[in-house]
Amino acid sequence: MSLLKSWTAHRALRVARRSADEQLLASRLPSPRLAWRIAELTSREHRDELGRALADAVHAADERFLPSARPLNRGGVREARAQLLELAACLFDDDRHVSARAVLLLERLLSDSAGPLYANDSARKLCLRVKEIREALGS
Repeated sequence: MSLLKSWTAHRALRVARRSADEQLLASRLPSPRLAWRIAELTSREHRDELGRALADAVHAADERFLPSARPLNRGGVREARAQLLELAACLFDDDRHVSARAVLLLERLLSDSAGPLYANDSARKLCLRVKEIREALGS
């Protein structure tokens, strides 16, 4: 396959994923047409990756360590430490069902550099976002 075809296919997949993600976030009852994306989001590998990212954020916010290059909301993460680690434990638990919507919300929390995990917002905003994700985990 040529490089251009490969790049075009990769770009089309990114667009399809983005569209599916928006549909999953907009609805509490996902369409069966999105089963492929739900399987990707809730796969064991992806859940482990997100769980490790949460645990890494909690570890990086520890007051015993100097701040890293990552602009973490250290105070907020320390305040929400128990809830963040509980989320990570839910992701690592093979017997627990995790909704695709919750995974998407968690991905956004971890990747949004202007969000409450990284911005110097109040810890309350981070706690509210974590609570929203925990509620979505059960659905």
